[in-house]
Amino acid sequence: MLKNLSSTQKAVTGVVVVAGVVGWIYALIQTGQIDSLPTREDLASAKDELAQLQRDLKVAQIERGQLQIQVDAIKSLEELMASLATEKAELLTLQSQIKGSQAELETLESSVQKQQALLEGSTLRFKTNTRARMRAGPGTDTDEVAVVPAGKTIQVFEIVEDGTWYKVGGMGYIFHELLEPVE
Repeated sequence: MLKNLSSTQKAVTGVVVVAGVVGWIYALIQTGQIDSLPTREDLASAKDELAQLQRDLKVAQIERGQLQIQVDAIKSLEELMASLATEKAELLTLQSQIKGSQAELETLESSVQKQQALLEGSTLRFKTNTRARMRAGPGTDTDEVAVVPAGKTIQVFEIVEDGTWYKVGGMGYIFHELLEPVE
């Protein structure tokens, strides 16, 4: 009957049975339903059973403690794995951003190199390929100071650092895509 029970259930069942037997014997003696007390052998057997049940209870308590340690360790590992997954995702995002920045930098460097090569190999004379607005500074957020008609030849004095604006005629700046070199 006790084979299918866990160690804890066996121990608790044993304690309950022994307590019940002792209570039952006491009740039978008090009511006069039995004449004699259990024999020494009966008591020794009950004592042995009680000792075994106490050992089973201790084993069950130890097993329960070990299971709790295992459960806590599993929870800690799961939390660590979730944290590592989050950090990995953040690293992948950062790597992607770095690659994007590197690509932008390479494009910008290529543009600057082309502009420098263009200036080094020419007389710094360009002509407008369309009607071009000359600005007070490099950028569309600066004031318009003049309009240069299409096909007009102009002198370039400086290329702005990012290579997108040319300082022309000492008066203003024109966007680089509006100019082409004069051969």
